[in-house]
Amino acid sequence: MGPIRMVVPQVPGADAKPVSEAHRTGTAEIRFLDAAGRPVGRKRKVAVPPPPCLEAPASGGAIGHEAANPLIAFMTRLPEGATTFRLDQPGRDSILAAVRATASPRPTRPKSRRRFGSANARFVLAILAERYDQEAAFHADCASLLAAIEATPPFNEVPGRVAVEALYWKTDPAKGQLGPLQFGTGTDLLFGDRALAAAFLKKSGAKAHRAVVLVNIRRRGGAGGTSQFPAWVSNESSATDSWQSVAIHELGHAFGLGDEYDSANPEAPPGIEPNISASPDPAHSPWAHLCTHHAPAPTAPFGGGATLPPGTVGTFQGARYDAQRFYRAQFACLMRSTRDPFCARCREIIRGKLS
Repeated sequence: MGPIRMVVPQVPGADAKPVSEAHRTGTAEIRFLDAAGRPVGRKRKVAVPPPPCLEAPASGGAIGHEAANPLIAFMTRLPEGATTFRLDQPGRDSILAAVRATASPRPTRPKSRRRFGSANARFVLAILAERYDQEAAFHADCASLLAAIEATPPFNEVPGRVAVEALYWKTDPAKGQLGPLQFGTGTDLLFGDRALAAAFLKKSGAKAHRAVVLVNIRRRGGAGGTSQFPAWVSNESSATDSWQSVAIHELGHAFGLGDEYDSANPEAPPGIEPNISASPDPAHSPWAHLCTHHAPAPTAPFGGGATLPPGTVGTFQGARYDAQRFYRAQFACLMRSTRDPFCARCREIIRGKLS
């Protein structure tokens, strides 16, 4: 047998530091055991990746970032007779896991592919099924997401420009195929094996501008994606916002929009997005042509602006993971909270890219 990929989640120990305070990198020791619990083969060291700091929905429509225990993935050849292995890492409890249960599946093409929306759409969102054993249920959720996108301004102003590519793999609803799910503690963070999801997407051959893993689970959650890794969204809504709005927020990033909330992101990328201003003066913002209020500067200090007339466009303090340095165009926006629609500036950017 050739090398196989093993994946195991970390578990905290009694003396383990919080993820945010843990060492950024490290190593763990693997020892394979036979059915009687006797060591087989040699010990080996595996690298422990730094904890990913991922965007996640939170209560009340809020959005934030949370550092999560990383999955430990490694390639290995199994010693003869190995049925389990023990993973030891300083400061954490040992993990005893079955080889069969932790071996990653090899990426395969989806059982089916179905396009929702126009064949000539300018933007395609790939949706990977996870924990679905009913194709019709997955397709219903994909259709629901596209309907929500098309009903959201400005997508409703340029119909037919966005399509969904539904990639269906039939999997066990209890465990899926994209690794063990990880959950947050301070947010509704939910994600699995990000690298494996990217490998399944590549194997599918889908030509998409962005991808989301849609998890069939009765627990609200999600995790931000990148051009490299799909985002994650569960199909469970909360009392204040829909699961579709979490996915549409991620869609905003695909159009180059920056986050407009002010909670910290220690891994914020450099630069500044076109829906963010470093100047408190509305006249010097990238959306000066949209402004309804030109004085004072800023239009509203941090925490203010709720009593201004609806539709007010200016400079509202607090954006891009900082309460003081950056400004957004309006009091409310989907790039700030999943309870709200896109602001005038974000709508303008999306509309321009789809026109």
